[in-house]
Amino acid sequence: MSARIKKITTLCIVYLHTVLLSACNITQFNQPSPAQLAQQGNFIQAKQNVTQNYNKTGNDRLLYHLEMASLLQLEKNYLESNEQLAVALTLIESFYTQSVTELALVQFSGPTYSTYKGKAYYLPQIHIMKALNYNALAKLHPSDSGHYYDAALVEMRQLDVFLSQLKAQTGGYDVKQDDNFLSKKVYQLLKPIFAPSDLLENIDYKDDAFAHFLSGVLFEQSGEWDAARLQYERAMFMYENGFSQQYKLPEQIAEQTRLGLIRVMRRAGGYDSQLQALKPTSEHEAASAANVTLLQNIGIAPKRKQLNLLLRADTESKALVMTPILLGNHKERQAQMRWFQMLHADTSIFDMMQNYILGDVGDVAMGALTKRLPLGPLWEDAVKLGVVDALQFGARISVTYLEPLDNQVTHSEVWLNGQPLTTLLPYHSVSLLTLQDALKQANTEIHAALSREILKALSARKALHKVGFEQNDLFGNLAKLTSSVVNAVTASADTRQWQTLPAEIRVAQLSLPTGEHDITIKTYLRSGHIIEQSEHITANDAMSLWHTRTFMKAQSEQASLTNSTLNME
Repeated sequence: MSARIKKITTLCIVYLHTVLLSACNITQFNQPSPAQLAQQGNFIQAKQNVTQNYNKTGNDRLLYHLEMASLLQLEKNYLESNEQLAVALTLIESFYTQSVTELALVQFSGPTYSTYKGKAYYLPQIHIMKALNYNALAKLHPSDSGHYYDAALVEMRQLDVFLSQLKAQTGGYDVKQDDNFLSKKVYQLLKPIFAPSDLLENIDYKDDAFAHFLSGVLFEQSGEWDAARLQYERAMFMYENGFSQQYKLPEQIAEQTRLGLIRVMRRAGGYDSQLQALKPTSEHEAASAANVTLLQNIGIAPKRKQLNLLLRADTESKALVMTPILLGNHKERQAQMRWFQMLHADTSIFDMMQNYILGDVGDVAMGALTKRLPLGPLWEDAVKLGVVDALQFGARISVTYLEPLDNQVTHSEVWLNGQPLTTLLPYHSVSLLTLQDALKQANTEIHAALSREILKALSARKALHKVGFEQNDLFGNLAKLTSSVVNAVTASADTRQWQTLPAEIRVAQLSLPTGEHDITIKTYLRSGHIIEQSEHITANDAMSLWHTRTFMKAQSEQASLTNSTLNME
């Protein structure tokens, strides 16, 4: 009878453990984000979502102001948008210390208990958004345009200081780097042990060619030719020497930036020798006569989601084994598996050999579905520390993954009087920037998650030992299961992000007769649908900057698209 009870208990333990692990945080998959609500035109509901999910004084206060700023910009409430962005900048500047209490909470509860401090690439996006808001206000209030244009330039000067510091830290896109470059040596020393090394090479955010290009446009618009020249020159250099390659941008971008450089050098005068070095032709001269810049922010950046892993101790192979727990719909489960295989699975020749040596042929076949961490001689230390016993019923490890990039756009064009004028080309991919940042942080994140859950499991076993539940009998196993379930429920990944950022930034510089024009931007989707956005703009003798936001709506909504998706100012 006791054997039967033991068998039933064991089956219940396995069943309950599996159900509870699978049930944890499943609500993450169907909750709409502020960006998704804005994409549907539900700005009121989007702002309510921000208010409900982010506390203005809590750990997510930075995201509250960033998301509100984006939504206010879409509503053309530029002044309030900039007020929110100013608060966000102040918060980022203040986030340089972390309390001991917060560190303890993160160690034993999870990263979501810490203050969200944003990403390195958020600050440039904030300055860019503020500058575009000021640019829009200048168009809306011609009598105060000088004040607003000056404010936009202040943002770009502040951004230039940040980018200079970033370049000093990372080396930027300096083509003089070689095998002896210090950062490369440091990288070799700190080469990750999980993800393939070649996957994480050359994906650092180390400067921003698009930010320099946009700065050049804004300085050109204000007639500051030398400042514009410097920014165009920096942008051209970066596009030519790695930025375009890193973010998969077309080769024409560097050439178009060169045309901007030629244009402002001619305007400034005194650069005859430099112009000869640039080898401008008559074709260059005609093409560089642009006086309108159109900036199109497209879609929304990919969303960070939670990937759950089951961690257990394998006594036969003396290793810790991680297996993904796939949740959500078919597309989400497939994405989780691909992310795991890309970053963590035992798929290299070395990993396969390790599995073959430590396990059996089945382990080799399962390599794509598991990650094995052989402890070797450290196994006995793990036993003495109680790690093996603590992982008797497994532990849930939670890390983030990024949903697959979904570029629905084939191309976008500028039309005037029923005729196509030019194509808007991708000048930056925020989607790839987000992906590369997630890849770069993946190893650090999983290391921290492993350490956190093992420490939690050990702490729970010590607590059970003190009250006499360390035995492997019915009550002891149930007590251990309970502690494992509690730890599983509290495990979480930090999926926080600025969700309303665009997926891609496209730009066109064109020449129009001075005066008023009604233009149309046509965005062509892979589905065959076309999004049309029309707006009234003014072309001046010098440069004039206009910007828009294009959302990818569901196919059934395409026919009813209106200027609510357009924000061209």
